[in-house]
Amino acid sequence: MSMMGEKSVLNNQKGFTLLDSIFSMFILTIIMSVIPLIIQSFSAIDQAISVEEDFEWNLFLIDFRSELVEAEKVRVYSNRILIDKNNFLTIYETYGDSIRRTFNNKGHEIVLQYVPSVKFSQIDQMLLLHVVFSNGVKEEARFVIPPEKEETNDEG
Repeated sequence: MSMMGEKSVLNNQKGFTLLDSIFSMFILTIIMSVIPLIIQSFSAIDQAISVEEDFEWNLFLIDFRSELVEAEKVRVYSNRILIDKNNFLTIYETYGDSIRRTFNNKGHEIVLQYVPSVKFSQIDQMLLLHVVFSNGVKEEARFVIPPEKEETNDEG
């Protein structure tokens, strides 16, 4: 009888069968294929949450465009832009890792920050602005420079 008890114990042990292995591999494959989708969705959520730079960039573009529209004379250098309007001089220039605006040489205001690389350039009547933010995002903007307005003398 002791022999019979040992045999039934050996026969009742469950092992890891081929079917169990295939099922385990199938579950593992499903999990591994879902992981990139989860990572991608977290990345998309992170970009949607960090809209502050986009918001600041768009505000800068709106203000800068309105300044250019009213300009009488525009001079473009690699690190600064001078805008003459009604005998008032507005300067946009790099300042550390920011772009600042100075109005009539009185103080300054930071109009765009976290931009370690800024380049202003002019091609004919087109102003090109290339900006690289601290996080590596590159932005480019193009503006039409209005033709210089002639001064009129009222000496009849």
